[in-house]
Amino acid sequence: MAVDTQYGEAIWLDGVFHDPKEANTSVMSHAIHYGSGFFEGIRAYATPDGPAIFQLTEHIERLFRSCAFYHVTIPYTVEELVQATIDLVAKNGFESCYIRPFVFLGTPWQALMAKDTTVHVGISCWELGEYFDKGAGIRAKVASYRRVSSTMMPMQAKAAANYMNSQLLKGEALRDGFDEAIALDMNGNVSEASVANLFMLKNGTIYTPSLDCSVLDGITRQVIMRLAQDQGYPVVERHIGRDELYVADEIFLTGTAAEITSVGEIDHIVINGGTRAVADELLGLYRQAVSGQLPQYAAWLTYVTPAIAE
Repeated sequence: MAVDTQYGEAIWLDGVFHDPKEANTSVMSHAIHYGSGFFEGIRAYATPDGPAIFQLTEHIERLFRSCAFYHVTIPYTVEELVQATIDLVAKNGFESCYIRPFVFLGTPWQALMAKDTTVHVGISCWELGEYFDKGAGIRAKVASYRRVSSTMMPMQAKAAANYMNSQLLKGEALRDGFDEAIALDMNGNVSEASVANLFMLKNGTIYTPSLDCSVLDGITRQVIMRLAQDQGYPVVERHIGRDELYVADEIFLTGTAAEITSVGEIDHIVINGGTRAVADELLGLYRQAVSGQLPQYAAWLTYVTPAIAE
């Protein structure tokens, strides 16, 4: 079997391991024409006991919820996709990697509302380093585009179509010389970054936008809230005004790819001299937890078994 240098030895697609170069679909797939796809982003981390997948079951369960919003039925159980993910990471031999389970509508179809169209399920994985540089706080801007309202689309779904909005946000930020965009919701409240949740520290309390601000209830978001509370920080979900960001004590982003990333500057305004002590504290705890060093959080990890037979 030829090995893809990026995606390893195999991709799991519809119950079968494929050479990554051969895991293809028709150009007439419904997902290509109408964006009918759903996905998750998961990380596996190196630990003394081998690779461990972080919050695996929680991510797969959310994939099912995302599909349910659009009345798409996944032809596997949560347990089957959990095991397929473990088997794929083992087969590819990665000690740490990014994992992408995905669901999409294929063929046949003749209209916007698919009928009798095949539901495909795939899982891929690849080695991934830092999504954002952790050496210095990143530079962000408040985007001109707003975050799509949950009155328009279910923003609690990780649906592929939602991420066209994210592409507009991120693209604007990069073209303007920033690292990331921060979106406001349709009411002008702070929502989230292009692919990460946002937290703000002020006077010892950690704040994060409430879910009614078109915020995805991120799994890493939930984990960081738990870690912060366990360290004694009050954590409050509420509406946050744009102007509050500029006078915060710290701003940081969270997500599977971002992990915990400090924001040092927003709209050319340096946030509290670039202070990042709490973000660094939580990042340190997070990395201890995902590498199996904190027994109290052991339930967050699913260890990968030895590679399955050919």
